[in-house]
Amino acid sequence: MSMFRYTLLFAVMGLSACQSGFQVGTGGGDFQGLSATSFALHQDTRIPPRQAHTAFQRGTREPGAGEFAPHCELEVRQVLEEAQTVRAGVFDITGVRGFTHYVKRRNKKVQLAAADGFQLVSDDSGEWIMLAWHFTLHSDEQPDVMRLICGGAYDYPYYARYPDIEDMRLALGDVGSIVFR
Repeated sequence: MSMFRYTLLFAVMGLSACQSGFQVGTGGGDFQGLSATSFALHQDTRIPPRQAHTAFQRGTREPGAGEFAPHCELEVRQVLEEAQTVRAGVFDITGVRGFTHYVKRRNKKVQLAAADGFQLVSDDSGEWIMLAWHFTLHSDEQPDVMRLICGGAYDYPYYARYPDIEDMRLALGDVGSIVFR
């Protein structure tokens, strides 16, 4: 192989290794036939003050979604100083997109006896991701309700997966349901 090919090969490999752990969403995502028509909220739901969303996990409203289990979040357009109430009702789903949410964790340090604090190559990249479905919601009666986000558990990129229909059903419990075609 010529020197030019080696140089090109190493340049491509080097550039492909560069990535940021601070991206919030890619907007990509192949939903492979996931087709939802509506979201039914079966009971009034409170959005806490100074927040724009509330989370559901294991069938109950949670102050914040845990990282290690699938969850859904109901999101509104405005952050208000006082609590907001989303009334029970049916919301049309006008779009479904898959997103990747990134979390950067500190790398673990491997220490040598001869060189304290020296970090070797580690299999822990420190990067975790959550794959999530973003359901865009619409209601003429409640125009401030924007979307329902249902995400899988945060995990290493190789193991992360989108929540399936059963994961979303378990996360919402009796609070709400998504109608699929």
